[in-house]
Amino acid sequence: MESTEHQKKQLIFGTPGDYEPMAYHMTYIESYRGFDIELAWHIASALDCKPEIVDTTWDTLVQDAKADAFDMAIGGISRTPQREAELTLSDDYLETGKTILCRKADAARFTSLAAIDKPDVRVMYNPGGTNESFVKANLHHADCRIFAKNVDIPHQIVLGKADVMITETVEAAFYLRRFPELAAPLIDQPFTHEAFCIAMSPKCANWVGAINHILAKLRASGKLQEMAQRCIGWPPHANHIESREENR
Repeated sequence: MESTEHQKKQLIFGTPGDYEPMAYHMTYIESYRGFDIELAWHIASALDCKPEIVDTTWDTLVQDAKADAFDMAIGGISRTPQREAELTLSDDYLETGKTILCRKADAARFTSLAAIDKPDVRVMYNPGGTNESFVKANLHHADCRIFAKNVDIPHQIVLGKADVMITETVEAAFYLRRFPELAAPLIDQPFTHEAFCIAMSPKCANWVGAINHILAKLRASGKLQEMAQRCIGWPPHANHIESREENR
């Protein structure tokens, strides 16, 4: 007779898997780690489901979700007008904003967006997501360079392959702990105010109420805050609803 575990419905989460500390694929052990992977496990457990993680990309996330390639997408997914228009999104569960990483030796040089947007400043970003959108909207003079793997960009900055990484406060806080050579001089004054959410596929759109209830319970219990401090070193703010309204 099969065990109860094998009888559970699978809940499939799609993730780009290249965003430390939210969700990243550790290829050498063929496993996923991060804040959002832990969150996915909590959601699946609350729904009495067995979680499964599958790959998507930032470029194809919306299309994959609309094609029901997975039940829901997770992994540092920002609320954007396109995603709100085309998908059903959960409530916000973690606040963030665009900021930069640079070498510690250059921290005094990059005190504003204007100071970054110079022809001699090499800015690196990953394709297909909100980092690319931010760069295209705000940096018109800097030497902007695409680098395919978001997870490898901080090391590229350390190596001197570029001067600035466009990222989010949660990612910046994480990499400051990993690379003592890096600085995030504007982490307390982010250029934008954003929030992460979970994107539902059409077949799971009616689950959004249950997902929001689970997120609310995790926040009320302090579990989200504990996870953020442990995984990121950057606790979520209390004004998550206000952050969501600002970014509609």
